[in-house]
Amino acid sequence: MCKNKQILLRILFLAFCFVALVACKKAPQQPKPSTYLRLQVKPSKYVALQDNALPFTCAVPEDAELVKMESKDKNMLWYNLSFADLKFDINISCLKLTSDTMLQYAVNDCYTFLSRHEKLSSGIVEQDYRNDKQRVYGTSFDINGRDVVSPCQFYVTDNTNYFVRFALNNREIPNNDSIAPIVQRLKQDMQNIIKTFEWKK
Repeated sequence: MCKNKQILLRILFLAFCFVALVACKKAPQQPKPSTYLRLQVKPSKYVALQDNALPFTCAVPEDAELVKMESKDKNMLWYNLSFADLKFDINISCLKLTSDTMLQYAVNDCYTFLSRHEKLSSGIVEQDYRNDKQRVYGTSFDINGRDVVSPCQFYVTDNTNYFVRFALNNREIPNNDSIAPIVQRLKQDMQNIIKTFEWKK
């Protein structure tokens, strides 16, 4: 009887050790989702765009530097609104319309440029803009997607004299999830530019 009791105690002890080992086994590690530092972006303060060569004015962020680019076409002006700290630029191209077909060509060229972003985009939201009082007519494009280089663009025209295109561009390989506050702020800046856009008299 005593021998049977010892055997039973040994069996119970071994069973306890087995249960303890199983219970202490580590759960398989799961990959952690990507996390990003929370960026603090100051809201923009706006100033009037100052350049005598441009046929328009608008309100631009005061932390942007206007840089004139070289152009071989006498009918085209090229500029960058440069955000050095944010590593973004707003490219500005201003075309003087010298024939009836140039406007349609410029609009088509804008859509051709947009088509290059479609494979990286998760969707493009297109919205028409019209300000009859200032004779400003155009279309804006909100381009969604984490790998999109140009998350926002728009063009405006007076339908007779000028066609102007603005395109927000990332200088680096984009990951728009990680810099979402910057992208959001610059999209708001672009919206403010089109709302305050006026032709010079």
